[in-house]
Amino acid sequence: MVGSELVLVSPHASQHYSSMLAGFLQGTYDEPEFAFDLMALCRRAGARFVEASADHISAAERTVDAGGEQISFDAVSIDIGSDSLGRDTPGAAEHAHSIRPMTRARALKRAAVALDAHPSVCIVGGGAAGVEIALAIHRIGNRATSKPDITVLERAATILSEFDDKARRRVVHVLMNLGVRIRTDALVTRVSNDSVLLESGETLRSDLTVWLTGAAGPALLARSDLPKNRDGFLLVDRTLRAIDGSPAWGAGDCVTLRDFPRTPKSGVYAVREAPVLAYNLRAALGGGRPRSYTPQSHSLALLNTADGKALMRWRLVASHSRAALWLKNHIDRAFMRRYQRLTRD
Repeated sequence: MVGSELVLVSPHASQHYSSMLAGFLQGTYDEPEFAFDLMALCRRAGARFVEASADHISAAERTVDAGGEQISFDAVSIDIGSDSLGRDTPGAAEHAHSIRPMTRARALKRAAVALDAHPSVCIVGGGAAGVEIALAIHRIGNRATSKPDITVLERAATILSEFDDKARRRVVHVLMNLGVRIRTDALVTRVSNDSVLLESGETLRSDLTVWLTGAAGPALLARSDLPKNRDGFLLVDRTLRAIDGSPAWGAGDCVTLRDFPRTPKSGVYAVREAPVLAYNLRAALGGGRPRSYTPQSHSLALLNTADGKALMRWRLVASHSRAALWLKNHIDRAFMRRYQRLTRD
């Protein structure tokens, strides 16, 4: 659009593709292989890059506060992911590792490599990320002869609630064969430097605690005058616009679709939302008619099990094989090439 300015606000100059993070921890990928150079992408798009965290969004005043600057907008796109559920648990922020942002993932890798012999590791969160990271740390420990004693702690009644029973049984079988313990109905209420406390009153030794719980509404949205659901996510309609008509759009884990509230917080859906989001932002500024987004009813899931294989789930099919890992690697690398090529051309 003639006379318009495109501004990207991000606290980091590079963005990492989370699907390849477990492979990074295992040593399969070097960091540059799954990183986007945001500054280079902005140069390619003719955009201004602001390396800062957004502190506040005002839909009423049409401004974003970031890095001491107040940026005016005609349209704002919010694509900030989610926060971790329960991160305000006493001691969690100080003593539990995470995988976001990338600085924390690097610290986690260093901590896992440096573990002494026979350490105890607690993974708080039994979703796909928790399982992948548990298996990655198990592989790191075995390679370093530290033989970690790993426990996955899930507050719900089952791990991998996003998977069907058949796929879940496959994963549980893999975990149990490696000696990884699974504790469900286990709510962590406090974290220290060498233990976690459960709601039941039980204390578990933990030389390394990793916090990988479900998605929580981002703090930025809590500070902003935008429509949210009761869990703090931006509430959008089928065009991915805020339901109150504010000039705000969003995609990915930070939004909840009013008409499809059960859509998983998963990158598979965010990738499909992105073209609709881009089209509708252009339409809003150029006077065009917006498109509607309808989430797919099925999605391919590929979970790296850190043993040269991956679990693949597609509809009613679940398999654990080397072919599935090859497919995951092929998809992930192809996705990265699409964007990394833009920074070199």
